[in-house]
Amino acid sequence: MTQPDVALPSAPALGRMSLRQVRLLTGLVLFAFALTHLLNHAVGLVSTDAMEVVRQWRIAVTRSPLGTAILLISLIVHFVLGIAIFISRRGLRIAPHEWVQLAFGLLIPVLLLRHATALRGAHIYAGVDDNYTYALWIMWPGEAWPQAALIILVWVHGCIGLHHWLQFKAWYKNFKWLWVALAVLVPALGYAGFTSAARAIRYETDFDNPLTPEQAEFLKHLISYEVYGYLGLLALIVAARIGLGVLDHYRSRITISYTGGQKVSAMRGLSVLEISRIHNIPHASVCGGRARCSTCRVRVIEGDADQPPPNVNERRVLQRVGAPANVRLACQFRPVNDITITTLLPAVTADALGGLADKYFWGVEQEVTVMFCDLRGFTKLSEQRLSYDVVFLLNQYLGRMSEVITDTGGYVDKFMGDGIMAIFGMDKTAKTGAIEALQAARAMGGVLDALNQSLHEELRGRLEMGIGLHSGSAILGRIGAAGRSGAAGAVTALGDTVNTASRLEGACKELNMQAIISKAVLDRAQADATRLETRRLDIRGRAEPIEVVMVKRATELPALESHSA
Repeated sequence: MTQPDVALPSAPALGRMSLRQVRLLTGLVLFAFALTHLLNHAVGLVSTDAMEVVRQWRIAVTRSPLGTAILLISLIVHFVLGIAIFISRRGLRIAPHEWVQLAFGLLIPVLLLRHATALRGAHIYAGVDDNYTYALWIMWPGEAWPQAALIILVWVHGCIGLHHWLQFKAWYKNFKWLWVALAVLVPALGYAGFTSAARAIRYETDFDNPLTPEQAEFLKHLISYEVYGYLGLLALIVAARIGLGVLDHYRSRITISYTGGQKVSAMRGLSVLEISRIHNIPHASVCGGRARCSTCRVRVIEGDADQPPPNVNERRVLQRVGAPANVRLACQFRPVNDITITTLLPAVTADALGGLADKYFWGVEQEVTVMFCDLRGFTKLSEQRLSYDVVFLLNQYLGRMSEVITDTGGYVDKFMGDGIMAIFGMDKTAKTGAIEALQAARAMGGVLDALNQSLHEELRGRLEMGIGLHSGSAILGRIGAAGRSGAAGAVTALGDTVNTASRLEGACKELNMQAIISKAVLDRAQADATRLETRRLDIRGRAEPIEVVMVKRATELPALESHSA
């Protein structure tokens, strides 16, 4: 959920951290603890002895003085910051998954207090060895469902937080299938190991409860006091949030005028994005108001003077996009005086884009392989031919080549006269994209030979082509979508990777090659290039030469097996 970012006034290293970053750091510590705990449970599918061996290694870290201090501090700080952010936030128009994360975070202590007190509490209070034999005996079967609920609450809360943190990182998006699989398998295997070991230990061993009746009764009452005490605290938190909401109506207010004609009044302390959401004014925000993108930025037309300066997160994003001084991030900008603003990006929804998703509307950076293919000498071949014949020949060539690109998993970006630009690896791994691009280039060489054979009577010579392939990071986006009455523009690629692929295709004619492919493509595809001609090629616009492989015929490229996304 959207959180205020305030620099922490401490040591130089920490002084550059925001409350969001502190909460993220403590969340990562707690998630690592939960992950190792569930993996330890999963070993129960092997045996309880194996579980205990792994546990000894785990508690050597987590129950050391340093480990205990880090865990306890992380738990307290993470919870306190979460509650403080919840109370301080005025607008509650957040996405459904953010409500889930908030609700699960508030419910976790209800079950966690029972679990921790019955195990670690018994160890501290009564000196009980809270190993897996003890834990499984006292938890099965009465605590089976509460244990399942606790796993779900902790895991879902943590996974949502991780997703918000990593969603714009290329490596995370490239391996989304892996993260989804792990998000399902880890808790499933953890609970399966817990139930399997619990059933086995009930049948295979005897158990003498190390707690005296008095000790057991004390712990039972302690758990009740803890749970009811937390529920009382939770009620106070909710009451405080409601009370502050009521007080908001009596606080000093500011006026925000939008250049679209809207004019709203809001209390001081809210961000511009929160004010837009409270008054149902469409406002773009891909990252949900976390200062991880720049789509919510606004230009301050009037009232820029005497406003608070950008915080560390806002300043970092604005510097990255090269924004002028009067441009601010709406999710971080909390005006103290009346202002007039204009939003810089349209708040287009998926419905307005015809139901298409739309990371591509805003643009994403991703590792892809780009192909440029151009037909050689077609102008000369088309001389003294009727226009219909020229169109027929060109459609034969472009149609067959685009089919090959699509069939091998590529995306035809555009046709440029007798040339084609294609993208491989969209929503796939970089390795898959490189493999599919090499498969397409090899198949296109065979298709060209077949076209020359079938059209030899219509042609006065052979059709020749040049193919350039390069892998690297590119920006993918729907260029022109905003000005097309809500229609989604075609996805295209931008950046140095595209320019390099185009230069390689252009070099084919100069070097009399059918395909020139950067070494980066073969490295990502893990293809054997030892039998191909290699050289370092100077590319216009690049400071350093690029290592490439060159083939007279694209059919000489190595045959690679398909690699699923």
